Amino acid sequence: MIREPSTAGLSFSTGDQALVTGYSVLQSNGEGGDGFAVPTTLSPVHPPVQMTRRSVGVRASLLAGVGLAACGAGDDLPGVPRIGTSPGKVIYATWGEVGPRESEHWSLLNFEKNYTDLRIDIITALDQASYVNRLEALISSGTDPDVMRVPGHIAHNIYARGAALRLDGLVKRDGFRPDHLAPPYDVGTFKRNWYGFPRSRTASWVVFHNRAWFGRIGIADPLPTWTWDDFLGVARRLTGTAPDGGGWGTAIEPMASFPLPWFWGVGGDDIDRDGAKPQLDTPMVREALGWIMSLRETHRVAPPAGVVRDIGDFAAGRVAMWFGNADDEMTLRRIGAPDFGISPQPKGRVAQIGGYQPDVIAIGARAANPDDGWELLQFLVDPDTQRLEFEQGLWLPQSKSITDAAAYRTPVAAPHDRRAAIPGVLLRVRTPNLSPATGAMRRAVGEAFMPFWDGRASLESVIPQAMAVATQVMAKGE
Repeated sequence: MIREPSTAGLSFSTGDQALVTGYSVLQSNGEGGDGFAVPTTLSPVHPPVQMTRRSVGVRASLLAGVGLAACGAGDDLPGVPRIGTSPGKVIYATWGEVGPRESEHWSLLNFEKNYTDLRIDIITALDQASYVNRLEALISSGTDPDVMRVPGHIAHNIYARGAALRLDGLVKRDGFRPDHLAPPYDVGTFKRNWYGFPRSRTASWVVFHNRAWFGRIGIADPLPTWTWDDFLGVARRLTGTAPDGGGWGTAIEPMASFPLPWFWGVGGDDIDRDGAKPQLDTPMVREALGWIMSLRETHRVAPPAGVVRDIGDFAAGRVAMWFGNADDEMTLRRIGAPDFGISPQPKGRVAQIGGYQPDVIAIGARAANPDDGWELLQFLVDPDTQRLEFEQGLWLPQSKSITDAAAYRTPVAAPHDRRAAIPGVLLRVRTPNLSPATGAMRRAVGEAFMPFWDGRASLESVIPQAMAVATQVMAKGE
C-alpha cells in the first residue's frame, strides 16, 4: 500500500498562504485546460535509457525509491537531503491542486535522493491560468525556471518566442531516444526541432461511461467502432433512468470545451493545416457545433446550461457519459467514482479521429542550470518515473514498456479496458493544428461562443464574431 509522504519540515506556498507538504516552493495557486474558454464547468521491453554524466545508477535507485514509497517512505523522508543545504539547485515550475502536486512530489523526492548534490525549488500554482501568468512574469523578468511544465495549447508560442531551450544538441550529445514518449510529437517540436517532451495528459480523449448505470438499464459497453448516432441512442436510453428518476445521458460542457475531435468527425477543423487561416464558418464546423447543441436543445439528453460543472457530476451519478481526457481516470479514482469504463471518440459522418494534446516539460531558454535541468527533464519522462506517478495516481503513463502490458490494458478494476486511452491503439489520434497564435485564438474563440453554449444566442449569430476574433488574433501572430 502506498503511503502519503510525510510532511515534516517540507513546505511550499500557494499564493500567499504557506502549506506544509513538500519542498521549498516559491509561489502558487488543476489539471486540464485545452485552450477553449467555455462555461466552467497510465511493448514488451523498452530500450535502456542512456546514462548521462549524472545518471549512473539512477534507474536502479529509482526503483528502490518506488519500493520505499510503497513500504512506508514517509517514515524515512527526514533522511532525504533538504532544500538549501547544497549550492546545486534546479528550479521546477508546475501547477495543479494540492493532491496531485503531493503525488508529483514523490518523483521530485526520488530525484533529490538519487542526485544528492542537487536540490529542487518549486514554483507552483493551483490553477493553470494563474500558473501561465506567473510563468510569463518569470520569462519576462529573465528568471526562467530550469524546467517548466507548459500547457500544450501555448507550447508553440513559448517555442516561437525563444523562451524554451532547443533540445536537439542535448538529445544528440547524450543519445536520448524518444521511445518512451507517446507520438505524435507535434506539441514537443517546432520547425522540426525538439523543445519539449510530453508529460501529463499524454492519453487520448475518450468517453467515460458509468458501467453500473449501463448495466442496470441493460446497455453493453460501447464498441470501439461506435458512431455519433450510437452515442445519441445510448444517451436517450439513459436519460431519466437514474435511481431517483432523473439523470442525464451526457453533458455538452466538455464537448464545448474541446470540440475539435467532433469537427474532425465531419471533415472540419477550426484552422487550416498551416495554423494560419481560421475555418470556423465552414458547413462542417456548423454541423458539428449544431449536433453538440442538439443533444441539449433537441434531444434533451443533456442538462441545461449551468446544471453540471465538471467530471464530479459524472462521479456523482448525475451524468452517465462524460467526454474528457483519459487522464481524468486519476481524478475519478481520487474522488471515489462508481465503476466506469472508457470508449474512444465516436465516429462522425466522415471519420473517427481521437484528440491528443498533452502538456510538455521544457527547459527555460535563460535557465541558470540547463545541464542540471536536462537531467531532471530526462528523469521525469523515464519509464520508471512514469510507473511511479501512475501508481501514485498522478498521470497515465505513455511508455510502451508500460502501456503494452496486458495488466495495464485490461485491468480488473475500472476502467477495465484502457486501449481507448492509448494513442493510436484503437483509432487514429491527432493534435490540433498548431502555430504560435493558436492557443490565444482558441481562448478568444471560446469566449465568442459562450453566448451560444449558454443559450443566449444562436449559432449563426456567434460564428461571425468567432471568425472576427480568430482572424484578429491570428493576424497578430502571437
